[in-house]
This record gives sequence, structure tokens and C-alpha cells, in this order.
Amino acid sequence: LTELPKFVRLLAEHSGQLVNYSQFGAGINVSHKTGQRYVGLLEQVFLIATVQPWFTNALKRIVKTPKLHFLDSGLLATARGLSFDRVKADRGTFGPLLESFVFAEVLKLMTAPDLRLTPHHFRDRDGREVDIVLERDDGMIAGIEVKASATVKAGDFGGLRALAEACGDRFAFGIVLYDSTDVVPFGDKLAAAPLSCLWG
Repeated sequence: LTELPKFVRLLAEHSGQLVNYSQFGAGINVSHKTGQRYVGLLEQVFLIATVQPWFTNALKRIVKTPKLHFLDSGLLATARGLSFDRVKADRGTFGPLLESFVFAEVLKLMTAPDLRLTPHHFRDRDGREVDIVLERDDGMIAGIEVKASATVKAGDFGGLRALAEACGDRFAFGIVLYDSTDVVPFGDKLAAAPLSCLWG
């Protein structure tokens, strides 16, 4: 327990990244299995979530490692020592905070009784990834990519296109959430949408 604050700070540095239990354990001089157990305990008290990858057995080039998210972006910022001024000065620190914030907001929306969704993430061995993949109980798939920017370009949809290719007819739509006010189409079933759409 004395190592818990250090462990939380260590996990905070990896929020939005693939889980590496060996690295987590080594950070506080415990084994892979102990690191995994500590992560499980923090999940049980709703500080963090590990998100399973989306894949099918037919796909051989998909990364099958869970991803870590903090469920409280304020705690995440504090654990990483990020003040408002520091984030403003270094926009590179904002991306992981925003991704985990959006993930937590999506989880809240999923509590609606008529939504039967399971969250995943997607990453292939070419590095193409989608931050949040939502799978409906009928097998349909939607992808959400989070971009900490006021502009979006076609290249930002590489991960969503890879997901669409992997899903085939099961792909419902893909969106890039970004810091603007306009909805912009980017081809069949793909669009950029403002982050504010999370709040209606």
C-alpha cells in the first residue's frame, strides 16, 4: 500500500496506452502478476479501466493487448502533475487527457437502457488504431477517434478506414471527434464531429 501513490502516478503516465503489466510491476519493484493484480484492484474501485481490443479470429495482424484509461481526467492530470498552464504551454500533454476524458464520457452514455454496447479499442500491426470501438449486441461496429485539434484532415481517418476494412458489412460508421463546431463528411460512413456532440 505504501507504493500505491507511486503506482497510480506510473499508470497515469500510460493512460491511453497499451497495458504492459511487466513494466507497471517493475516500476514499483513487484512481479508481473502483482502489477496485474494491482491494476485489477484499481479497476474494482473505478479509478481506471482496461479496455479489451476488438478483433476477430480471422484477422492475424491485429494487436490483442488491452488499453488503459483513467476514468477521472482531473485525477489523471493531478497524477501527471499537469496544471492548466502547463497543458496550455505543451499541447502534447493534452491528447492523452482528452482521450481518457472522452472514453469516460462515452461510458456514461452507455448506461442508457436502450444502448447495448461493449467498448473496445483497435490497433493493427501497422500502427493504425482507433481510440474507441463500440460493438452493439447485434455485431455492428462504430469507431471513435479523438483528436486534440481544431482541424481534421483525411489522414486522420486511417485507423477508422482500417477498422472498416476489418469489419466489412458490420461497420456502421466512424467519427473523428475534434475541437471545432462543424460536422464534416469524409467519405462513406466517415465524418468529423465536434467534441460537444457528446453532450447533445
